[in-house]
Amino acid sequence: MGNLSHMGVFTDRPDQMRAFYEKVLGMVVTDAGQGHHFKRNITFLTGSADHHHQLALVERADGDPPGGAMFQISFEMDDLDELRSVAALAEEGGAVDFRGLNHGNSWSLYFRDPDGNNVEIYTDTGWYVAQPFGDPLDLSLSNEAIITLTDERISAIEGAEPAAQWAKRLAARLEKARA
Repeated sequence: MGNLSHMGVFTDRPDQMRAFYEKVLGMVVTDAGQGHHFKRNITFLTGSADHHHQLALVERADGDPPGGAMFQISFEMDDLDELRSVAALAEEGGAVDFRGLNHGNSWSLYFRDPDGNNVEIYTDTGWYVAQPFGDPLDLSLSNEAIITLTDERISAIEGAEPAAQWAKRLAARLEKARA
């Protein structure tokens, strides 16, 4: 149904964690900045040109779980229709606190599972947009309307580009990092 694609962890040592994953696993930073909805500094890393990020390091703030605690678990969906279908199943299964975000590079729906864990289900848009980025996502709109709104919004953002073009440059960075 959905493929596990990336994880986010809270950290008290973001610089040390970044250096660790760069050195030990050959990952590279794709983006870093402050989140829009939860004011935390986030560093996105990947070891694959096919994924914007496989690991998100979330700088811990007062009230957050301790460093090393899971921030979220994310599952990639095939398309917007599967995203809606899985969202309905999640609601039937007891999930709460649904929040839709258009990250530019993905359409994401976040919710809390019955244990309170943060879960993200998403599908790619075909765009690269520097992260963190987040506009509201209204899944009651048609697929065509969501795509049109996204294309119009993203085409006006400096540095946004087709994901395949960005992935080629990322592949070269990864090859260099591992040399």
